[in-house]
Amino acid sequence: MEKRNVNVNYIKVNSASFSSILSIGDTAYAGPKSRGIAVQKEGAIFTKKDEVQFKNYDLFSRKATWPKKAKHVRQHIHHHEPNINMEYASFIGIGSSSICQVGSIDKICAEARLKHFRILRNNESHTKK
Repeated sequence: MEKRNVNVNYIKVNSASFSSILSIGDTAYAGPKSRGIAVQKEGAIFTKKDEVQFKNYDLFSRKATWPKKAKHVRQHIHHHEPNINMEYASFIGIGSSSICQVGSIDKICAEARLKHFRILRNNESHTKK
């Protein structure tokens, strides 16, 4: 990877969360991983029986199936400028294994897994008496 200088005048990020990365400059390898269980419950009163564990869902223990490697492509890259110049960038959020990279990155392997539940009240509780 050919290295270049990075000049950033202004960058604003409101939120970087859940294994996300804000990187200014060159990076050899980035491997952010995020996993989460989101429970949305009607009525929003949680009890012990609503508790969930990663080990109960095979989504979190399965091996990832990545795309097969592409055939090697011979390429020649010529940078017309020795610097990467960035005047202004603004991001509301960078999240769940995302990367905001200003510069070169040689290799990246990002993964995010999320199990989402909605727990609804019984229909009987919604009927008028």
